[in-house]
Amino acid sequence: MVLFIDSSTPQYFKNLESVFLEINQELIPFFFSERGKLNGKKLIVKLEDVTPEHASSLVGCQAYLPKEMLPSVTEGFYDKAIIGFNVISNSSSIGSIIDVIENSAQNLFVIEGEKEFLVPAVEAFIKEIDHQNKIVYLELPEGLLDL
Repeated sequence: MVLFIDSSTPQYFKNLESVFLEINQELIPFFFSERGKLNGKKLIVKLEDVTPEHASSLVGCQAYLPKEMLPSVTEGFYDKAIIGFNVISNSSSIGSIIDVIENSAQNLFVIEGEKEFLVPAVEAFIKEIDHQNKIVYLELPEGLLDL
């Protein structure tokens, strides 16, 4: 079975051992008996106790992970893990991250505050990510939030 990893940083998920598949609106756990190498955003896995015939019925199912199974990130981030983090720029709170848009040029933080902001998720703007307190500190160029 091929798992498509919907993340701008799929490398954080290369050592997964199991997933939950949504079947008839229920989350059912499946463990991997074999795991191939991560190829871009695709991870090839063989599920324990699942025959090839049964696997074909699972095609198209949504796969989920409980938060405690997500790889811990002490440096940097992966997009789904920072949704809900507060954003501080130049000592002022500008809102919280509600989404990360994948873009071919660069990813964008969608920040909701007084209004909605799109901010490039680039190292040059990211001053610090405090995972414990769920805060992203940005250093943004003058006028970027006025666009």
